[in-house]
Amino acid sequence: MKPICHLGTSIITGAAAFLTTKTISPSIACFLVGWLVDVDHIWDFYKNVGKGFTVKRFHNACENGEIKKAYLYLHSYELLFGLICLCLFSHFNYLLSFTTLGFAIHLVFDQVFNPVKPLTYFITYRMLNSYDMDVVFRINPKKLSS
Repeated sequence: MKPICHLGTSIITGAAAFLTTKTISPSIACFLVGWLVDVDHIWDFYKNVGKGFTVKRFHNACENGEIKKAYLYLHSYELLFGLICLCLFSHFNYLLSFTTLGFAIHLVFDQVFNPVKPLTYFITYRMLNSYDMDVVFRINPKKLSS
């Protein structure tokens, strides 16, 4: 999903959290996490391309296939599982629960709206495939038409 779509989704999610809880901090946490998870794309840019990050340069690097390794350390179902466990152990701490909700929504929307493989957002899968962008992200166009 494009960052602007995550921003819109996170605004709606944060507003819903506020309307549900009548408390500002969980709604801000839900909004910020839901939107800022994508900072790991900047790490990928630096590891693949080097210095000189701009939004335009990043977009061009993605379009031109310069991003060869997809680390995406924050885009991880394992991290989501860990957050859910922390919620359970903390007896669903208010702030942590809404942080986890924002994170989960981001990850699920990426899974649904990005053309990715079912295992793409498991960091273990990416590690086992050496973070190779072509292996973990690219979908065979022939499979899409079947």
